[in-house]
Amino acid sequence: MSIYAQITEKKSTLFSVVIFSVIGILIAPIILPNLFHGTHILHIMLHVGGMIAAVFLTAVTSMAYIKTRTKRLLFTFIAFSFFIVAEAVSLIDVTWPYTFYVGQLPFSELEHILIIGMLGMFTLAIFRND
Repeated sequence: MSIYAQITEKKSTLFSVVIFSVIGILIAPIILPNLFHGTHILHIMLHVGGMIAAVFLTAVTSMAYIKTRTKRLLFTFIAFSFFIVAEAVSLIDVTWPYTFYVGQLPFSELEHILIIGMLGMFTLAIFRND
C-alpha cells in the first residue's frame, strides 16, 4: 500500500498530517515572531486552528469528490477552498495589520468577500438538484 493510501485511509491520520503540516509551514513566519506578544498569540492561534480545519475539510471533500464526482461535492470543495484562502488572508492581516492591500481594498475586507463567496458556494451545493 502506498504512503498516500495509508494517510488517506484513516481520517485521524490525515488530520494529524494536516495539523503538523500547517503548523510546520506557519511556525517560522507567523507563530514564533508573535509567541511572546501576550494575548495576540491566542488570536493568531485561533486563525491557525481555522486554517487546520479548512485544509482538513478541503482534503476530505476532495477525496470524496474524486470517488463520487457529483457537482454538490465540487461546490463544497470550492467553498472549503475559499475558506483556506480566507483564513490565509486573515492570518496575514492579523500578523501584519494594515500592511497589505489589494488596490484600495484592505485585507480584512477581502477576507469578508471570500467568506461571502464561501457561503454562496455552500448555498449552490445545498440547493443543487443532482
